[in-house]
Amino acid sequence: MSMRLTTLSLLALLSLSACDKPVHENPLFPLVKGKKWLYQIETVYDEPDAKTMNYTMEMRNLGSAELSDGTTAWVRRSNMGHEYWLRSDQDGLTRVAMKSPLKERAIMDDEETTVLPHDLKVGATWTNTTVPYVLRRRNEKPADFRYLPKYQNLPIVFTVAELDAQLDTPAGHFQQCARIEGKLEILLWSDEAFAFKPNHLVQQEWYCPGVGLAQIERIEPTTTKLLQGGKMRMRLLETN
Repeated sequence: MSMRLTTLSLLALLSLSACDKPVHENPLFPLVKGKKWLYQIETVYDEPDAKTMNYTMEMRNLGSAELSDGTTAWVRRSNMGHEYWLRSDQDGLTRVAMKSPLKERAIMDDEETTVLPHDLKVGATWTNTTVPYVLRRRNEKPADFRYLPKYQNLPIVFTVAELDAQLDTPAGHFQQCARIEGKLEILLWSDEAFAFKPNHLVQQEWYCPGVGLAQIERIEPTTTKLLQGGKMRMRLLETN
């Protein structure tokens, strides 16, 4: 059941506990306290004015915290100060709240967001919301699509594409990974067609046993001289 709590209800949160891991620990998304990951994030923008941006991000599991309704969430924090509050049960892994670096406490999601169902099967689907990661306007402000209300909370449909994928990242070679493919459709102006046309933005995610999220790729194509698209890839550099 979706949780619809206000920010004030989070005042009842208890301090993070020293519990080791959830009862329903998912080997494709470990939540055990103390585990951490280091990722390289590369964004390559299309021509003209092509450029490449690189930075690293660390993600760390902080342990569990009790919500005001008595249920337990598991907290992950990036080195940039963002926190993701997750619930793990027999149905799967969901995000229930987020905290930005500028907020004093986490804000509960209006509805729980599916991260990974517990029983993955090839062909299984679920829908979340997202924003464009790369697409931007060349001559208008704000430039990035993610800041435009029209392109916020876009529905993206995820499908389990493979359960035995192999993957190589700087952190090593991984096998029996789940490859998840997400697609969202948005209308973009096309210079070639001289009209607005539906365009697919494609995201792929790899989750590997005992490792968790090992790679993400997002492709957002350029369709006009006034827009700039490209590709974002997040790869695992190391984990403990």
